[in-house]
Amino acid sequence: MNTIIDTQLLSYCFKGFGYDIHDHNLAISSITANEFLLAQPREADYPDYYIIHPARYPNLLQLEGNSSSISDHFGNPKWAKMGGRRTDQVIIDFGNQFSPYREFGNEAISVIINDKELDLYKISISHLPKQKQKYLKKRLKYIIDGNYYCYSLNKLIIEQALYLFSQFIIEHNCKENIRNTINDILILATAINRGKQFLTHDNLLNRFASEYYNAPIHKERNEILIDFSRQQTLERKKNEESKGYINRGWSYSFRNNRITQGI
Repeated sequence: MNTIIDTQLLSYCFKGFGYDIHDHNLAISSITANEFLLAQPREADYPDYYIIHPARYPNLLQLEGNSSSISDHFGNPKWAKMGGRRTDQVIIDFGNQFSPYREFGNEAISVIINDKELDLYKISISHLPKQKQKYLKKRLKYIIDGNYYCYSLNKLIIEQALYLFSQFIIEHNCKENIRNTINDILILATAINRGKQFLTHDNLLNRFASEYYNAPIHKERNEILIDFSRQQTLERKKNEESKGYINRGWSYSFRNNRITQGI
């Protein structure tokens, strides 16, 4: 069984302190991957770059080797800004309560990591300054070389996250940038849905989730390990969580996805 870690812990490992990747069988959410790869600046409405979905361009690497026009096209900043159609997208509509949430390349980055498609990622960022390209490639190579498995979002994870979010905001405040809270909850929901252990930093949201789902919690240094791997920890809320968010007028949709949702 692998353990899912959050973005902060992945960054700690990358910087050389924290958990040794060779001592753990670790996994990440696609949200963590996109945060770690700086796909979208914290305060921006749209990404700095769009990760090309391998399924939308299955022969791109072969074509690139035979045509300079491929590199010219994907390396052109003007065309890169309109690259949303090159990848998949998740949209969450909170009605009038919060601004819409959009996440690009959730499925794309999972495929790239799990299939070790570093060259396709290089094309995705080829319009960026050379130094930034080098830095981002180093980060992705770290994930790939560390054999992290990446879980993409699916319908069940979104529904789990929206229900958990609806319960959390009843008693607690979101972060100043609400996108950060939503990202945290999507990462949490991934661990819950996949029935994994979740290694994370100790904060209000994570303790709320562990208590809400009656999941065992263990302190490890400055982090906590929440065990969502035991089926009985999820039974407590099984009947309540299915579609509770619908009463708030919230909805979600997937665009340009290639993997069957719900798996």
